[in-house]
Amino acid sequence: MSNLPEDPEQVIDLVAKSQYLKVSTEIGEIKLEAHNQVNIQPKGTPLGMKLKLEETGDITPTITFDTKKLREPSKKINPSEIVDNAIEEYLNDEEI
Repeated sequence: MSNLPEDPEQVIDLVAKSQYLKVSTEIGEIKLEAHNQVNIQPKGTPLGMKLKLEETGDITPTITFDTKKLREPSKKINPSEIVDNAIEEYLNDEEI
């Protein structure tokens, strides 16, 4: 704690990078990415939004597109099941 920056905005930026300021709900995820930027990612759609508070006081919205949500979910691999199946197939071929 003694090595933290004195500027509160820099402290918030550090905590935001650690993803402690992220909320996951049934409808999506909301996370503070920096002291002046919020990222909103709804579930079920690849579209999201970033809101950034500019130094002028203006809020800049940006629509985001999460291509990871378009990929098929990866299959879980069970190595012991694969080995068991291979041994079983080998033994079945030997019997013929």
